[in-house]
Amino acid sequence: MIKLTTESTAKAIERCRQLKPRVRFIADRTFSVQSANNSNSYTVRFDVKDGEKFGLCECKASERGFVCYHIIGAATANIYRQGLKRQTA
Repeated sequence: MIKLTTESTAKAIERCRQLKPRVRFIADRTFSVQSANNSNSYTVRFDVKDGEKFGLCECKASERGFVCYHIIGAATANIYRQGLKRQTA
């Protein structure tokens, strides 16, 4: 899992804004993100440990330890879903 920080996500946020990937909910904190470059879909998972946020994608960039635009796209959906869960609790 990759720790998500302001510094580690800056480039990926910009790339996500440009490419606007499609994100589909799979299960709690798990999403499928369609690649903007080809027909591949990647599973993205999130976790929170000791108040720190982590993400993991199946793509090559994430495997190398980089925050990819797939993680950012899914993070946007995850933040929205977690907010909805808090409102209904």
